[in-house]
Amino acid sequence: MNNTPWIDTRLNEEEMKFLNVAISEENKENHSRLLVGHITKSETLNDKNNWFYKNVLKKHTERMFYDVWDNYREYHLVKEHPPPNFQLDAMWVNYQKQHEFNPIHNHSGLYSFVIFMKIPTHWKEQHDLPISDASPFPCTSDFQFIAVKQKGETWTCPNITLSAEDEGRMLFFPASLKHQVYPFYGTEEERITISGNVSIVIPKKIKVVIPTGEYEDTKEQIELLERHVISLKNNLKMMKKIQYK
Repeated sequence: MNNTPWIDTRLNEEEMKFLNVAISEENKENHSRLLVGHITKSETLNDKNNWFYKNVLKKHTERMFYDVWDNYREYHLVKEHPPPNFQLDAMWVNYQKQHEFNPIHNHSGLYSFVIFMKIPTHWKEQHDLPISDASPFPCTSDFQFIAVKQKGETWTCPNITLSAEDEGRMLFFPASLKHQVYPFYGTEEERITISGNVSIVIPKKIKVVIPTGEYEDTKEQIELLERHVISLKNNLKMMKKIQYK
């Protein structure tokens, strides 16, 4: 991970084709109301047959989970619990127009990801625009993580600059890791990205059915014990009276 709290990787042709097919499906649900982003259009995507999770996300999920020593020790060395299962909670596509942006935010779940599908601008040209040219820290069109260290101290990660060369690039990171996307300018083309969240599957509670006869027997035993406790308490009171006479 190169001392960063995220995984930086690229998707192959088959994986990109799967996502483009998912984007092209009709009658997708509007996802905008669930996001903090100032983005006009966002739609929910379907991971058909759980293909994208199994072929792409699963290996990154397990790698990041077991990179934590306590997790590796508990589930692999000591084996205190059976290995956890994970699932893709949600996946959506964002269509970002010029001037639109995502403010600082984090995601739900355990891990999250962003995939750059189409980048219509080049960061060098964006950083040279008049709005950024005078700044010693140009950030127009950039993606940025904001990591938190211990004791509340914060530090800003180097900006992730984007161009068409980054199409197919995926960043996989802890869902709690805050990040933001700066606006871009000078084109009517949309920036297309895909994001999603992965979580641990929580097993459903098992319903225990106790046979009627067993229940009655247990109830009777409890009543006997309760009467015995009352008797012991009364005996204790009598012993105290005798002791202090």
